[in-house]
Amino acid sequence: MSAALPASIVIVDDEVDHAIVIRRVLADVEVMTDPHQIEERLATVPWDALLLIDRMLAGRQSIDLLPRLLERHLDLSVVVLSAALADIDRDRALAAGALAAVEKPGSLDAWRALLRELLGLHRARSVA
Repeated sequence: MSAALPASIVIVDDEVDHAIVIRRVLADVEVMTDPHQIEERLATVPWDALLLIDRMLAGRQSIDLLPRLLERHLDLSVVVLSAALADIDRDRALAAGALAAVEKPGSLDAWRALLRELLGLHRARSVA
């Protein structure tokens, strides 16, 4: 799978276990788990990254960060992840500029399948 990875994948999740699961599925990804430094660190995300961000970070909606982030980083592909995702949250994420908004899978195989799908969406967006 790593041969098809974009130049950068960044995972933002305040639940370290979730971030570690994603990191185990992928190799060479950056992980941000301190919600108090997220905005500062997101300013340094590499060009054309696939950004996987948890919907809730330390009790705050990460969706609210997306307009400012995407204003500075038009090249990012942002995917909002959540343990439970209501239709209204999915709609808000997409309206804020997210490429997708999905629920976190429950198994490693499901994570692998989801990440393959998201990488495909990222590549298609990057080419367009």
